[in-house]
Amino acid sequence: MKKEYWIKIGNVDNRLVIFLNGEMIWDSGIIHNDPTLHKAVEITHLLHDHENFPNELIFEGFNDTFNTNGSEEDMNPWHFSYRVVQMTLDEKGNIEEEIDLIKPYDEKHFSNPNIRALNNVYVIKRRNGYFKVVSNALSQQFAE
Repeated sequence: MKKEYWIKIGNVDNRLVIFLNGEMIWDSGIIHNDPTLHKAVEITHLLHDHENFPNELIFEGFNDTFNTNGSEEDMNPWHFSYRVVQMTLDEKGNIEEEIDLIKPYDEKHFSNPNIRALNNVYVIKRRNGYFKVVSNALSQQFAE
C-alpha cells in the first residue's frame, strides 16, 4: 500500500493561490462566476518527511472588483472550497481509502473589493508515520 496527499479544489471565485513551505504550488488566476473546478494538486513529494520538520500550507483567496452585474458596488461575492486528503492506494493504484487531513473548507460570502478575502494557514507534521495538522489559523474578510 502507498499513501498520497492531495489538495482537491472545488470552487474558486475570484482567485485562489496555494503555497507550501514558501513555494507557490497552484494559482487559479482570476475566475468569475463561481465555477466548480474539480482540480487536484498532488503534494506528496513536497511534504517534508522528517518527523520534527513542519510543513506550512497556505491558502490565500483574493476578491477583485468583479461583480455579477458589471456595476460599481461596495460588495463582491467570493467562494472557495478545498479539501486536503490522504489517499491510501493498493498495489494497482486503486484508491482504498480517502480521509480528510483538515476539515473540508467551503465558504461563500460577500466582501469589499480588492482585498485578500481568505488567508488560511495549516501546519502539517509527520507523526507516527502519518501527516497530521498540528495547528491552523483561518482568516476571512467579510463585507463591512
